[in-house]
Amino acid sequence: LVVVVVRSLLPHPSARDQGRGRFNSTLGRRSILSPRLPALTHASTHITMAPVTTTTCVTKPASSSFLFRACVPVVLLLLFATRGAVAEIKDKDPFVRAEGTSFVLGKEPYYANAFNAYQLTEGAGDWGRVGKLAAKDILKQARESGLNVLRTFGFAGRLERNALMTGPGEYNEKMLEALDFVLDEASKNDIRVVLVLENYWDTAMDPSNPTHANGIHKYLNWVKSSPRNATLTPDDFFADADCKRMYKDHVKFLLNRKNTVNGRVYKNDPAILSYDIMNEPRCEECGKVLQSWIDEMAAHVRGIDGNHMITVGEDGFYSSEFSDEDHLRMNPGEWANTQGQDFVANHAGKDISYAAIHIWPDDWNHREVRFQHDWILQHVSDAENKLKKPFVIEEFGKTRDAGESYDRRNRFLETAFLDAENNVLKGGAVSGTGWWNWYGRGDGRGDGYAIYSGDKSTFDVINKFSKRLRRAVAGKDKKAVAFTSEEFNDLYGMLSSEGSVETIGGSSGEPGFSDGQAKKSKFNEPHGLALTADGKHLFVADKENHCIRLVNTETGRTSTVAGKAGEPGLINGSVKEALFNQPVAVAAPGSGKFLLVADAGNNVVRKVDLETGIVSTFLEKETPFGWIGNPQGISCDDACEKVILVDSGNSRVLDISGGEVKIVAGPEDKGWEKKGFQDGPASNASFSFPLNSAMSSDGRVAFIASNDNTAIRKVSLVSGEVSTLAGDGKDGKRDSGNIFNEPARFRWPMGVSLTP
Repeated sequence: LVVVVVRSLLPHPSARDQGRGRFNSTLGRRSILSPRLPALTHASTHITMAPVTTTTCVTKPASSSFLFRACVPVVLLLLFATRGAVAEIKDKDPFVRAEGTSFVLGKEPYYANAFNAYQLTEGAGDWGRVGKLAAKDILKQARESGLNVLRTFGFAGRLERNALMTGPGEYNEKMLEALDFVLDEASKNDIRVVLVLENYWDTAMDPSNPTHANGIHKYLNWVKSSPRNATLTPDDFFADADCKRMYKDHVKFLLNRKNTVNGRVYKNDPAILSYDIMNEPRCEECGKVLQSWIDEMAAHVRGIDGNHMITVGEDGFYSSEFSDEDHLRMNPGEWANTQGQDFVANHAGKDISYAAIHIWPDDWNHREVRFQHDWILQHVSDAENKLKKPFVIEEFGKTRDAGESYDRRNRFLETAFLDAENNVLKGGAVSGTGWWNWYGRGDGRGDGYAIYSGDKSTFDVINKFSKRLRRAVAGKDKKAVAFTSEEFNDLYGMLSSEGSVETIGGSSGEPGFSDGQAKKSKFNEPHGLALTADGKHLFVADKENHCIRLVNTETGRTSTVAGKAGEPGLINGSVKEALFNQPVAVAAPGSGKFLLVADAGNNVVRKVDLETGIVSTFLEKETPFGWIGNPQGISCDDACEKVILVDSGNSRVLDISGGEVKIVAGPEDKGWEKKGFQDGPASNASFSFPLNSAMSSDGRVAFIASNDNTAIRKVSLVSGEVSTLAGDGKDGKRDSGNIFNEPARFRWPMGVSLTP
């Protein structure tokens, strides 16, 4: 691009002028052809002949010390050369819309290759020129990476000074103009925007004003100024008439806003892809109230804007008010059943264009990549078979601690992309992916999920799948798969054996529930195992059947010891009447007379007396050190007199011998905030989501599969000393001839066992 600056009056050449470029003394103006244009040989160079009117001036002496110029206009033909011009979204461009289970742009299929950068408006408005440059940098890099959608918050206000909405119907014009800027810059980079209209969460953190709030909490604060509403809670937001009116007024104002940069009215801007009516709305034990609010607000948005798509913006939980037991079992925990969200019901309305979910493996205490895989596939199935609408993985990511390798995070991203690609190839409902969350260079606001512009290995994954997903959209093939069985097993940590393998239970490989011989028996996500000393009886914690099963290793016959298939609960008594909730680990003494069960869904430890046939609670969830959180492992000595429990959600190991609790290693409280990878005395040692354990028969040593540490840890039950036996905290698949000289590497180890 050649930029020409023309003045009607030009002074004599000076040092200032000569320092800026070659000066043409004949015409008394800067030469428009200097410096020389690049050679026009590149294949992508476009040549344009553009008529430009400029002014030629002839200088004559005058009687005074001044000069006068007789100026006449002339028309020059300028030769412009541009290399690879950047596409922009124009005013008259079509809007992306939903057709069946796909997105289309005009007549072409469209895939939302998205990223989240929720903070761009806040930075552009509050950081001045630096914030705007940071937004430009992210959007430029996004375009270069083949990304075409930005999901960002259409609000701000972590600090009072950068709140977009300052009161009912009152706005901070500086922040509105910052949002205008972000939308315009996205449009210039051919990037469409998912605009999130409001937030459930209060993320305000203003030390100068502790009462400052954002999200729905600001509405509640404004409404609660009246004595009548002083006790309103976040759940009340969805039914309160004043809150609903203020939300509607805000939406009407925002969608009718005219962008101060490009003059487009938001509701007519093709650079906006869609709206989230709220980020992660929740209404505990009031799902029908939330459903009514979603339907009402989606209709309100549609009544104002008939151009853009609409979705909810939720996590994707299933509600006990709407869904069956099979769907509730897919939730990350029983707590999710009562959050009010129901993926199918919430997205079924006529004004909801497509379905979307979020995935938070760390926050939900499901750091195993298999949970992410199953969570995606369940929602894809519902989108295709029940909703018959497009589906987007709107937020997904993985935490990364300071100094930690990028491998684990990259693997979580890669497996989500692969699930998406596999579905796209087959012509399924997956129409977009949006990883969380992009922060620019030098931006210190990122949390553990932050992906920074300079995270090269992560962007290598993002760039690779950006290309692969574009190819998948263009070349759908119902017989194609994104990965081979070998690649799938490698990614999901399923190991093969070079030795002989015999299936003694669940031969069909299909989930279900059935006792009998190996060919007939079925399990549903079997987790923990315990073998009696004689090797004849193998006890299985059959998680999703909520049962304890027994496999006779000699005959291959499976029977049910306790629990009722498909009936989660917490009931003690006879093994025929007792109920469990997602049992995941089991321990047995050598004698095989009783079992101890980590009943993860109930956050308790149960005892099954095999001689009397009675089930009892061995350890309640409330302890002197807080609640047990999602226990995933249990082991004991030969007599089961010494017992340890892996309190996974609190990243600690507990001694629960005799039903009394002592901390072996890890924090006393708030373990979810104090995870780490530290060896040494028990008082200083730390774990990160330990999953399973094995104890020596004499009860002196325990070994822990510490999932997020990607290591096998050793705990002396005599001294309390914690050490790392194998692994070094780096994700990988490396064997070692001497684990003490060169650490072996693991990928999310989930179990550990000892030979007798």
